Amino acid sequence: MLSLIQKRFFREAVYNTIFPKTNISNGTKLIYAKDIIYNCLKKQGVSDAFIYSGGSIMPIIDTLYDGDINYYVNSHEQNCGHALTGFSKSNLEHTKKAVVMTTSGPGFTNLITPMLDMTNDSTPGVFITGQVPLSAIGTNAFQEAPSVALSKHVTKYSTQITSIMDIESEFDKAFDIAYSGKMGAVHIDIPKCIASSSILEDEYNYLLNNQITNYYPAIDFDMFNIENYDIDNSVNAINNSKKPVIYLGQGCVNDYELLRKFAINGNIPVISTIHGCGIFDETHDLSLQWCGMHGNATANYTLQEADCIIAIGSRFDDRTTGLVEKYAPKCFEAYNNGYGGIIHVNIEKEELKKVVDSHYNYNMSCNDWLKKAITNIKYDSRTNWLSYIDTLKKKHPFTYNEVPNKLFMENVLVGMYEKTKEKNTIITTGVGNHQMQTYQYIKSSYPKKILSSGSLGVMGAGLPYGIGAKIANPDKMVIVIDGDSSFNMTCSDMKTVVENDIPIKIAIMNNNSQMMVTIWEKLFFKQRYTATLNERNPEFTKLAESYGIKSISCDSLEDLDQILDTFINYPKAILCEFKIEQGICLPLVGPGKALDDMILPENYDTKINEMNNKNLLAPS
Repeated sequence: MLSLIQKRFFREAVYNTIFPKTNISNGTKLIYAKDIIYNCLKKQGVSDAFIYSGGSIMPIIDTLYDGDINYYVNSHEQNCGHALTGFSKSNLEHTKKAVVMTTSGPGFTNLITPMLDMTNDSTPGVFITGQVPLSAIGTNAFQEAPSVALSKHVTKYSTQITSIMDIESEFDKAFDIAYSGKMGAVHIDIPKCIASSSILEDEYNYLLNNQITNYYPAIDFDMFNIENYDIDNSVNAINNSKKPVIYLGQGCVNDYELLRKFAINGNIPVISTIHGCGIFDETHDLSLQWCGMHGNATANYTLQEADCIIAIGSRFDDRTTGLVEKYAPKCFEAYNNGYGGIIHVNIEKEELKKVVDSHYNYNMSCNDWLKKAITNIKYDSRTNWLSYIDTLKKKHPFTYNEVPNKLFMENVLVGMYEKTKEKNTIITTGVGNHQMQTYQYIKSSYPKKILSSGSLGVMGAGLPYGIGAKIANPDKMVIVIDGDSSFNMTCSDMKTVVENDIPIKIAIMNNNSQMMVTIWEKLFFKQRYTATLNERNPEFTKLAESYGIKSISCDSLEDLDQILDTFINYPKAILCEFKIEQGICLPLVGPGKALDDMILPENYDTKINEMNNKNLLAPS
């Protein structure tokens, strides 16, 4: 592999040999790098761009002035990245594509969070950033940052373009990597001297047609061959098990129809991660909704009791397993006794046996595994198993408060679900109790109904996610559900909403606290409340009005139904501040606890007394 410096010298030597400076033909049309970049974006089907301008990116952004790629100027570069994430998360088949364009230095460093958020949540997207000229790199020039060195740790691929001749091949490569296999963010860094460069048309075509720049290896995705796997072996384990359950992740999102057929044909209950919600209809009798730290108690108990877990497109995130050493004990017992076990299907080879020591491992797409497995799956009435699960469902529903003259978050969410469940809706959230309770009380009958930051847990992502989701899905209702702490981080993007007349609905769950962390302080840190209570929130309704967004508020259960009607039916952008009581989000799997060792409404007092008696503190 040649270094960047070696590549440049090699290219210049070839270029000067073919086109000596004394023989360059005059009068040939010039081709500009910025136009090559624009044409590359059109070739890849890019329809939209989230941008924030600055010196080094200006030559590229200039092409948008009279082009037909729609562009949106967010209030902050981080919001550009989150808007791209919402756009991409909400577009299942990725028939629409968007990009981010920002300048160098802080324009780039502000993108690190959304880059990592996208990569961690397997969401594809391409980030294009400016850079100081090649001659200034390494001199601590104004707005210089070691962008590739930084972004390579948070993306699938990061590259700096050092020649006009590399633009097409690098853009093709970038989109190929971002949207192939386990998807994620890709970063292209373009020095201003390259973005401003040009070349004679005949020279460019000659070099391009003779592939002078194609001196690096083609992309190797380590493709698998389905014929190398004995899928029948795992299907037999399912058919022989007494208590199987499907554990579903977003890797199966595009195969939801096949997955539903597989589960129903085998009469197998289904549990998902939060990103997998809706892949299997959560209103179906076989659905146990989602598992994990704040997940459905029935789902958590079922995973611990199951003798066969079929993990499809999921990766055993720590928030879904609890203490790994105590995860799924009955599966390991069953496997040791010659049946059942843990089956793991994942397109990313490195995810297999990474967290859980699974027994049947398949490095392939969910589609490939399901198409073969469905031919041999057997229907089983599973009377005892499903009866046990039904008992759990009746015993452990998500409960909610109904106290006269007091408004709780679950009251709002239940009411919102009832008024929107028949509509084609996308909901985006920030991170916190409001996020978890949104997944608890709003069921998904189709994939990606709810979008939020999962693995990285980015507070403030809700509003820019909603902007991106609405741009990608103009015919769907988009509701942003955010907490006051989370919304404070990115509320400036209301500017973007108004400037572009984006008709999203913003619901602020205001309890004047960073509630999820406040609860941890209450439970595990002797009620030492430090930096989690918001003593001076803005008046969110007045803040929205200052941007030009209609605003309303609700602080009582008696007014909730009427306020929700106004909120849901208003045709343009609207913000509603719900002034809610502080409360705990249950179930809760505490730190270092097994998945079935939960704090539940019925055992709350007992669990708290146990922790107080043990003087239990959360690990630092």
